Amino acid sequence: MMEQEKKKEQKKQEEVTQQETLQQKQQKAQEKKEKKVKKINIAIEEFNKLKAAFEEKEKLQDKYLRLMAEFENFKKRMYKEQEQFLQFSNEQILLRLLPIIDDFDRAHQAAREHKHGEVFSKGVEMILNQLHKLLKDNGVEKIRTAGEKFNPHLHEAIATVQTEEFPEDTVCEEVSPGYMLNGRLLRAAKVRIAQRKNEGRIKQ
Repeated sequence: MMEQEKKKEQKKQEEVTQQETLQQKQQKAQEKKEKKVKKINIAIEEFNKLKAAFEEKEKLQDKYLRLMAEFENFKKRMYKEQEQFLQFSNEQILLRLLPIIDDFDRAHQAAREHKHGEVFSKGVEMILNQLHKLLKDNGVEKIRTAGEKFNPHLHEAIATVQTEEFPEDTVCEEVSPGYMLNGRLLRAAKVRIAQRKNEGRIKQ
C-alpha cells in the first residue's frame, strides 16, 4: 500500500515537473516570439525613418535642381540684359550724330555737283568715311531702300510716286537714310514709294 502511494506521489511530481517544464518552454517561446516581433517592429521603424529621410533627400534634391535651374536662367537673363545694355547704351548719342551725318551727306552731294567744289568734296568725303566707319564700329548699319519692297517696320513713307520704272509698293527713292543698331531699328528710312500710273493721285 505504501509502495503504491509512493509511486502515485512520484508520478504526480513528475507530472508537475513536466507541466512546469512545458510552461517554461511556452514562456521561453513567448519571450522569443516577443523578441522577434520587437526586432521586426524596430526594423520597420528604421525602414520608415530611412524612407522618410530618402523622401526628404529627394525633395531637397529636387528643390536644389529647381533652384539651380532658376539661377542659371537668372544668369542668362543678366548676361543678356548686360549685353543689350552694352549694345544699345550709346543709342541716344548715335541718334544725335545721324542728323550731322545727313548734313555732311548733303554737303558732299552739293560739292560734287558744283564745278569748283572738287577739293571741298574730297575733304567732306574723308570726314564722311570716318563717320560711317564710326557708325559701323558701333554696330550701326544702313537700311536698304531703293528697289526694296516697302517695309513699314523699316521704312517711313512720306509720298508715293507714279512710275512704271519700279513695281507697285517698292521704294523708288530714299529721302533720308535709315539705320539699324545691332539688329534693332535705330531710325526708319524716309522714302517715296512707287505707284502705278492712273491708280490714284500723287501724295505729297
